[in-house]
This record gives sequence, C-alpha cells and structure tokens, in this order.
Amino acid sequence: MKTLKIWLYILLNKSRAGRAVINKEFKRKYLNSAMFWEKTYSNNGTSGSGSYGAYALYKAAVLNKFVVENNIRHVTELGCGDGNQLGMFHFPFYTGVDVSETVIYKCRSLFKEDSTKNFYTAAEFELIKDKQSIQTDLALSLDVIYHLLEDDVYEKYIKDLFAASTSFVIIYAWDIVTEKSFHILHRKFSAWINANIHNWQLVSTLKNKELPEACDFFIYKKTD
Repeated sequence: MKTLKIWLYILLNKSRAGRAVINKEFKRKYLNSAMFWEKTYSNNGTSGSGSYGAYALYKAAVLNKFVVENNIRHVTELGCGDGNQLGMFHFPFYTGVDVSETVIYKCRSLFKEDSTKNFYTAAEFELIKDKQSIQTDLALSLDVIYHLLEDDVYEKYIKDLFAASTSFVIIYAWDIVTEKSFHILHRKFSAWINANIHNWQLVSTLKNKELPEACDFFIYKKTD
C-alpha cells in the first residue's frame, strides 16, 4: 500500500493539475506545515531519508570537519528532527530546536545521558532566546527550508537562524524555485537572504557529485 501511495504521488507531481490534487489533500489533512511534522512524529514517522543512510553520513562528514577546522564550540540546529542524524555528529555542545513537541520529547529521551545536548520546542526557544541570549558559533538548517510552506513562517525561520549565531550559518537545501507540492516548496533562499539579512556573507557552497539528489551546503559567515 505504501509503495502504491509513493507511485501515485510521483505520477501526480508531474503535472500542475496533479500537484493541485496533492495540495488539496495536504490542506484536508493538515492546517499548516508544523502540524504535518507533529502528526508525522506522533504516528512514529521519521525525519525522512535525508537523515538516514548515505545522505546522513555525507552531512555528518562535512559538518564534523567544519566544526573541527573552525573551532566551533556550540552548534544550534533549528529543525533538529528525530535525532538519527544527530547521532552522527561530533559537536562539543549542541542545542536542538523543533516545532514538534513529540520529537523533542523523543530526543530528550534518546540523549538523556548526554550533558552536552539540550533540546527545546520552537515555542520554548521563542520564550528564552532573548532572555538568555542563546547564541552559538554555528547555526544549522538541514533539510528544513523547503518544508516551510507559509511565507511568514519561512521568513521568520531564516531571521531566527541568523540571529542564533555569532559566527557561522550553514544551510543544507536546494536553492531553486518550484511550485508547492504536498509538504515541499523550494525557494531561491539565497536571494532572499542577500536582500534581507545584513552583515552576513556567503563564503562557500559545497556540492556532492556522488550523491546526485543531495542538496548543496551554503556556508555563511558574519562580516562584522
């Protein structure tokens, strides 16, 4: 049954009319993108294929190397997911944030013996980030931006991402424009950042030719 649903999704996604059907089904099931992920995790779903297997190993290799080479002490990830990808990271200290209460409770349980890791729901993080100035050396966004369907949510997320770091921001996503299809909407985020986020510079992009479906890494550095 699951294979049939995937095949049907691929078929419908090939046309504008088909995507309209997919989007109507999304609206019927979920009020917004945050609800999609809460329901996914509460139904024992995962963060998706990008957080497992070869793609997760690739991201871990790139980020672990970056953290060592740039003497990163504290990493904050906005959209931490189910913790599988996190298990491959080797960061001195880590703060994970997610819109899903279910997945944050899961991560707290998975890493309860690890004092170098903290987790907050997005609502909790919103309440404390200004009071305690939770700013870190590196803010991460991995496979998140293209799941933010609402423009206001997308724009606030990027602003929060850059506000969370004092030195570096790394985004792993496709920097392309597509029509919305179910829970995916690609945007040219680099152009939006260039126009709206000041005192930051895109210093590097990394591509993986061996994994053709892998996103690109966009590495930003604070300029002041």
